[in-house]
Amino acid sequence: MRRRRRLSSVLLPVGLAGVLLGAAACGSSGGDSGAAAANSENSSFDSMTTQELAAQAAKEGSLTWYTTFADDDVQPMVAAFNKTYPNIKVNALRLSADKIPQRIITEQRGGKHNADVVSGDSPQVAQLLQAGALQPYTPKDLAPLPGGLDLPEGYEGVIYIVTTAVGYNPKVVKQKGLPAPTSWEDLTNPVWKGQFSIDPGAVNWYDSLVQSMGHDKALDLLKRLGDNQPRFVESHTQALTQVQAGEPIAAATIYGYKAASEKKKTPDAVEFVNSDPLPSSLTLVDVVKDAPHPAAARLFTDWIVSKDGQTAVVDITNHTSIRPDVKNDPTVWNEQKWPPAWGKPNLPSAEYNAELAEMKSALHAP
Repeated sequence: MRRRRRLSSVLLPVGLAGVLLGAAACGSSGGDSGAAAANSENSSFDSMTTQELAAQAAKEGSLTWYTTFADDDVQPMVAAFNKTYPNIKVNALRLSADKIPQRIITEQRGGKHNADVVSGDSPQVAQLLQAGALQPYTPKDLAPLPGGLDLPEGYEGVIYIVTTAVGYNPKVVKQKGLPAPTSWEDLTNPVWKGQFSIDPGAVNWYDSLVQSMGHDKALDLLKRLGDNQPRFVESHTQALTQVQAGEPIAAATIYGYKAASEKKKTPDAVEFVNSDPLPSSLTLVDVVKDAPHPAAARLFTDWIVSKDGQTAVVDITNHTSIRPDVKNDPTVWNEQKWPPAWGKPNLPSAEYNAELAEMKSALHAP
């Protein structure tokens, strides 16, 4: 080891469980000669310089990127890549985090290898790793992981950090004479009953709370939030959009980067509060096993974790980079003011499912 959202049911869905087992079986049935040939081919790409990769990638001509980047951020990111590598077409498919594992594993099980690169929340990427659906590759300009975090060697690409905050609509809060929420504890107050939303599948947030508060205290907090009748949303983005519209007027699970961006656009409609410690989790990028464009996949991965790529990530999306040579939004990320409470970056499926089940039960979610 090198220092360095959401499933639709309580247990691993039957379809995905079968796919995982099928993928594992398919992976173990190939002959030694085929595996040796594949490893030799991968080694040749992994040893290429950036210039050699770029030349080979230009011959391949394209790559396919499965990603959880927001819809309005995907094409600007592709354009930033193409400023440096104009001869490589990037076909991007935007998927929600919970859709990525089953999509890739099902394709591979059916003998289709469409994706070259995948980026998404660490719990879902961990499912792909555990299913053998990824190809190990260490990017050339890799930033060190934050202290105390580990990822398996060859799967260490971090595309950005997400932080979970409390958000609310300051204009409507004032109109209703409610106290502005400054913590999740505030949202357990009876005056907030039914007035806030929560994503019952935000396992990355709950896992961060478990790591920082301890299991029993984190679960107790969720139970008290659940008893205060939150409205359920399917994503952090949906929660923020509703807050901007003023119905409901607060949210327990919004991403700090997006709240900060929207606050600049609509300061009367969005305010957010970071906690100390601040729930934080990694979003990863990896090369997919048997990528049809192996050189382009590695080149894109190299670029997006490099200083140039990470500068583009921060400038375009306001996400937080782990690179010390890239400047982040100080209202979102300040480790001295809000020390991060890290969720596990390679959460085992069984643990993920257990935490998801606890969340749904505690929050009285369907």
